[in-house]
Amino acid sequence: MGLYDFTFYDLINRNAVCFKQRDAWFEVDDGRTLTFLAYKEQVDRLACGLQKTGVKKGDRIGVLGKNSLEYFLLYGAAGALGAIMLPINWRLSAEEVAYNLNDCTPKLVFVDKEFQESVHGIQDRLSSVEAYFNLGPDGGDFSDFASLMSKGDAFTPEEVATDDGFVIIHTAAVAGRPRGALLSHGN
Repeated sequence: MGLYDFTFYDLINRNAVCFKQRDAWFEVDDGRTLTFLAYKEQVDRLACGLQKTGVKKGDRIGVLGKNSLEYFLLYGAAGALGAIMLPINWRLSAEEVAYNLNDCTPKLVFVDKEFQESVHGIQDRLSSVEAYFNLGPDGGDFSDFASLMSKGDAFTPEEVATDDGFVIIHTAAVAGRPRGALLSHGN
């Protein structure tokens, strides 16, 4: 199996075996760390919680926030489920955020506390979104991220191929509106 034959979740599993006690994550702001094995365990718990919320292969998960451990966990859980991550640039206006979210129709949206006010202003226009969650431990107006982690029981990952979609990145909008570019696990 070559490097490009791995999905994102395959790499998580491989690293959990090969580098169990090495740090996979170190958060400078608050000093939180996570080993590769602990990362895999938390990814599995989150993936199970997302599954219980109704997320399945091909569903999109929108994220409006800055880099954080929770963001990192979402990428892993999406990879395990075959869901597609939809990162939204936090520097965009509320109108641009609404456009990008409507363009890609996410089922769930995770929002950093500092961006929740702007999301409240556009929620009524986001018809595909079934639930909103706080991104991070700081709380906020939406459902708690930790509530998804506590739902985790035994987790069975989806069958995901390297050519399955993994992330949608919006382009620079040179023709007026940005377009979502779908990247696969193999990209």
